[in-house]
Amino acid sequence: MIPDSLQTIAEISIGLAGFSGLVVALRKGSGSLDDIQKYRLRILFSLSFGAMFLSLLPDTLMNFGVQEERVWIGSSAAIFAYSLLFIAWWIVSSRRIARIAPEIFSWMAFSTMATGHTIVLLLQLAVVLGLLENRAPGVIALGLIWYLIHAAQQFVRMLFVQPRESQHG
Repeated sequence: MIPDSLQTIAEISIGLAGFSGLVVALRKGSGSLDDIQKYRLRILFSLSFGAMFLSLLPDTLMNFGVQEERVWIGSSAAIFAYSLLFIAWWIVSSRRIARIAPEIFSWMAFSTMATGHTIVLLLQLAVVLGLLENRAPGVIALGLIWYLIHAAQQFVRMLFVQPRESQHG
């Protein structure tokens, strides 16, 4: 059975991504986005849309007749793969932003988010390896909730942590 929490995660993801796009459109004026805004939006949209699509995967797999045990293992494998790709991109991009805008880059926030993503990776891997099979729906929901937490953190930083004017293009 698919937990209702996955549908809720998908709905929150859509709302967060949509509201973020609206805020950016209202703030940016007629100019193009700078590198910092692009970085923040990529994080926010990658995590929001990732959470949205990955939360729909278990139901989709079940509708194709995949056995329930395989649904959870496959969904965890997908979250693991997506997380691994996101983390690789995020680390490289974050190092670049830390160099060009050190006044707004928080190593504490980065470390906290990186720790959370590492835990998500390890938990998803444990499901794939059969170590947490009976907890798979909760592990999947926890991973997707972490995506939303990181996306929300990035949204707050977009609103309240800005570089000094006339820098970074």
